[in-house]
Amino acid sequence: MSAYCTSCGAPRMPLANTSVTMAGQTSKVGGTVARVFGWIVLVVGLLIALALGGLMAALGATAGWVVGINAPIVLVVAIAAYALLRGGRALKQSGDDTELATKNQAIFALANTRGGTLRAWDVAQMLQITPKEADDILTKLAKEDSDRVKIDVDDEGNVLYRFVAADWQRRAAKAVAPTMAPNAVSPSTRLRAPPMQPATRVAKQPDAAVRVDARDPLEEEFAAMEEAAEAQARGTPH
Repeated sequence: MSAYCTSCGAPRMPLANTSVTMAGQTSKVGGTVARVFGWIVLVVGLLIALALGGLMAALGATAGWVVGINAPIVLVVAIAAYALLRGGRALKQSGDDTELATKNQAIFALANTRGGTLRAWDVAQMLQITPKEADDILTKLAKEDSDRVKIDVDDEGNVLYRFVAADWQRRAAKAVAPTMAPNAVSPSTRLRAPPMQPATRVAKQPDAAVRVDARDPLEEEFAAMEEAAEAQARGTPH
């Protein structure tokens, strides 16, 4: 399964981020189901209470008995229905807020790829909505966040939405580096220290040969083997 960014069209990992088209849908569907179930509980509960009251009246029960038995039923049904309706409304509102926040985030990301200027058609194509809905979203965004979103009209009469903070990264890339002294070394230049001279080995006896370069450990081992072989050869009688 392949997934693509809705703002720039670049491929991305599936489920790597919140989908624009699916943002808030779970909460909205859950809120609708809760509200429908709340109305069902209210209607069915009231019908049961009315049927029970009619049955008791048919059996000759007094009005006090009918009210005393049906009142708790109606109260419980009303509380349950109210909780479901209120919870469903809050859940749906949460889904709407999540959807709007995700769409606004996607719009700012699209503006960052378009040089900070968008049209309603660009947003409609990205969010897969009508240009009228896209224009409403952009207009609301410009009213609520006027410091970062401006409404403008070009020479051809097209309405443009300019995002002031959309080119922060581009501005940072064009920032001029601080001036340096003429004789200063560039930070990218790596200074190399002069090579170190090998340690000089001094012979223990004055007449011994002096080696001025440091021996490798392997050379030390071979030299020891040669000295041992020479000593053994000198000690062997002919």
